[in-house]
Amino acid sequence: MNLTNISEVQTGLVLVRKRADANDKDTHKYRLLTLKSFEPQGLLNERELDVFFSKEKLDKKYLTNKGDIIIRLTTPYTAICINDKQEGFVIPSNFAIIRLKEQTYIPEFVALFLNSEIIEKKFFKSSISTTIPLITTNHLREIDISEKTLAVQMKIVELNQLQVKEKTLLSCLMKEKEKLAKASINKIIMEK
Repeated sequence: MNLTNISEVQTGLVLVRKRADANDKDTHKYRLLTLKSFEPQGLLNERELDVFFSKEKLDKKYLTNKGDIIIRLTTPYTAICINDKQEGFVIPSNFAIIRLKEQTYIPEFVALFLNSEIIEKKFFKSSISTTIPLITTNHLREIDISEKTLAVQMKIVELNQLQVKEKTLLSCLMKEKEKLAKASINKIIMEK
């Protein structure tokens, strides 16, 4: 089964068409997804969002909704799943939006599947342009997705969440150990 069977795939908004300028009296302020806001482990870093002023109210199809899978169309082809606290952000045209129409897939599982090494290799093979490798929405639509039961999908999602949590804790532990080592070295150096 491919993504076309289970979802609608489209690109984000071409920003120049809606960007407000100094002469516009009625502007609308939005938070905007950026390439830097996509973490390699498939998480959205909200500190890296930009502000976008639009000359008109934007169509909801260009704003993030809970359960959306947003994927970068340029390398690295990172996919993230939008949660309920991340709704209403503008999705620019350098991202694709995948909205599931089937209840047989969990959005987090689809994002993990798209972030897998196997799919990443397929993206590299099918990407266009040599300077900045780019995938198209047609490439995405034709990706065959593994058919797994909801229970198996949930287990995969939970396993990934545990792995991400462990990585975060290990990173914090390393930083704390580094601080402790520096403090110990400084203490020894300063002793008389």
